[in-house]
Amino acid sequence: MPFLSYTTGPDEEKHYQLPEDRMVIFGREDHTDFQILHDPRVSREHFSIEKGEDGVFNLMDLGSSNGTFLNGRRLESNAIRRLKHGDLIRVGNQQFVFRERIEQTEKTGPQSTHTLIKDVIQDLQKGKGYNTLLNEIVTKGVKKPGPPPASGKPCI
Repeated sequence: MPFLSYTTGPDEEKHYQLPEDRMVIFGREDHTDFQILHDPRVSREHFSIEKGEDGVFNLMDLGSSNGTFLNGRRLESNAIRRLKHGDLIRVGNQQFVFRERIEQTEKTGPQSTHTLIKDVIQDLQKGKGYNTLLNEIVTKGVKKPGPPPASGKPCI
């Protein structure tokens, strides 16, 4: 499932899974799906991402004042661009990387995967819950975020 990677501070990488059944709106306002706070260069409704009928995710600037940048190039207002794995999206001071899949690195290579599976099985046998384990795997090496915003939706 495609997702966006972004940082909220030094060494605090986070991920936002993109829904496949609806448009996601990013901006400053409370009603957006992903709220970007504390950046005056981000418009109330800045950009959107939506899966097209062809199965490809598309990026669209929603008439923002300061622009949406895809791989360093500013999009025209209401222009739609196909997203590819590794594309860099920038709005104001915030950057997102579009990912179609998780990439295999030294940390996620075959040996560490084998070790991880062994550790997971041991933790399950000790009584640790599936959701707890999954959360630990996803956030391994990432500083734990503070409490979620009152709205329960992602924001930075």
